[in-house]
Amino acid sequence: MSAAKKITIENIPNPSEVKRPSIIREIKGIWQPLRLFGQYRSLTKKKVGNGERVILLPGWKSHDTVMFPMKRFLKKIGYAPEYWGLGINQGHVERYRDQLLAKLRKEDTDEKVILIGWSLGGLIAREMAREMPERIASVITYGTPVIGGPMHTIGASYYGVETSKEIAEQIEELDATNPIQTPISAIFTKNDSIVSWSACIDKVSPNVKHYEVNSTHLSLGIDPSVWKVIVNHMEEHHS
Repeated sequence: MSAAKKITIENIPNPSEVKRPSIIREIKGIWQPLRLFGQYRSLTKKKVGNGERVILLPGWKSHDTVMFPMKRFLKKIGYAPEYWGLGINQGHVERYRDQLLAKLRKEDTDEKVILIGWSLGGLIAREMAREMPERIASVITYGTPVIGGPMHTIGASYYGVETSKEIAEQIEELDATNPIQTPISAIFTKNDSIVSWSACIDKVSPNVKHYEVNSTHLSLGIDPSVWKVIVNHMEEHHS
């Protein structure tokens, strides 16, 4: 599997419908732990951060624990990562956004935080940055559907057709009237069978960079190529 590749957004196809996960695609991710084991020392040998705070947001139907490898990695390279603390992500984007922003508003500090979100967690992170840019230093997403909300994910049937359309329209309106100004690194993989990969391409935010990795959706969190993008993002925006 190759390293991450920075891409431009020309000639991106329209997102497609995702009816069910592909076991054949996702099984490719079984090699990620071996790749990570082989590269872990080189990835963590350099202290990049100086105690900057990072909040980790899990994907749909996921718990904090899926972010444990990322948390350990970030701590190792000099950051102060923390779980989002809201339990299993049940897909309530606006509710979670408001709960997390309420926590930040109660804090007696103007310190900015970095947000890292996997899949739907990345969507919540983006909306936090849109709503409260003065407290969000930057955002990193991987496997996050920024076009159509749940419409182009396996969660579409859970939300239903009408709700999915409403969410998609809300996001489109927000992008048109209040585009996210915060720096974003958006990571995606064409092997994704959970989210249509082209739905992960942000064509609106002025400060977004896209990176393609040869991973699967379920193994993005332990893909060393993803971790390298995160290191590069941190060095560019927070060093």
